[in-house]
Amino acid sequence: MSSSLASFLQMLFNGLSLGATLALIAVGLTMVFGVLRVVNFSHGVLFMFGAYTTYFVVEVLGQGYFTALVVAAVVVASISAALGATVFRRFEGLLLEGAIAGILLALLLENVALVWFGASPKSVAGPFTDVVAIGGVYLEGHRILIIAVAIVLVTALHLFVTRTRYGRALRAAQQDSFAARSQGIAVPRILIMTFAIGGALAGAAGALVAPQQVLLPSMGQPPLLLAFVIVIVGGMGSVKGSLIAAGAIGLLQSGISTYWVPEAAVWSSFAVALCFLAFRPQGVFGNA
Repeated sequence: MSSSLASFLQMLFNGLSLGATLALIAVGLTMVFGVLRVVNFSHGVLFMFGAYTTYFVVEVLGQGYFTALVVAAVVVASISAALGATVFRRFEGLLLEGAIAGILLALLLENVALVWFGASPKSVAGPFTDVVAIGGVYLEGHRILIIAVAIVLVTALHLFVTRTRYGRALRAAQQDSFAARSQGIAVPRILIMTFAIGGALAGAAGALVAPQQVLLPSMGQPPLLLAFVIVIVGGMGSVKGSLIAAGAIGLLQSGISTYWVPEAAVWSSFAVALCFLAFRPQGVFGNA
């Protein structure tokens, strides 16, 4: 295999693993917006809590990584549902007020995490440390795990939304909450369920990346910003758009890091979001 082809395939692999992580974060963010019409700026904190829950289960309790992955999803889902029930449900349809509440909540929870976990970086041991080399392409076992878990979770979400009664109720509330209420759908219950699903996905994303980077209370900020880019590009409220945009942004970041300079990867994504806001603010898929 030629070096240029190997470099291209390596870029694709790295971009898909990054896109898979970002998709789990962005899908929860756009689902909450679709039902509540509020931008949840505290969503990155949920990602951080997922990573620290994984650290606690693996490094403190001595349990296996896959146990920690499940626990992180459940714990963060519970936290997110509680936040939706106690804080965000009061701001349904109030875009500015809800955004301010989310920012204040993010600052509060980040400082709580700083007190609980301390400022010193922490690390988590992952289950796969092997790297398989195929024709000059290096396939890290943990990146393969990230892609596989993301596919399973997104598929499960799709089946839940399309095949279950609660999933159909969620879609109805997302399309028109007033009409959903008139049909007897308990929109407040759907709202809490949406927060729980979004929290579970963010917690799982945090658990998945925990073995790949150092853990800090501020670690949720960069992926949250990229998640906003994805939601803008895909279309606010569009799960399908977020999935496609996550893959595109992941490949864009990987491609620029590979063929140009890594420092340009992040600001290039912001430039793409700015272009969409200027020329197509509804995103690729609008509010579908």
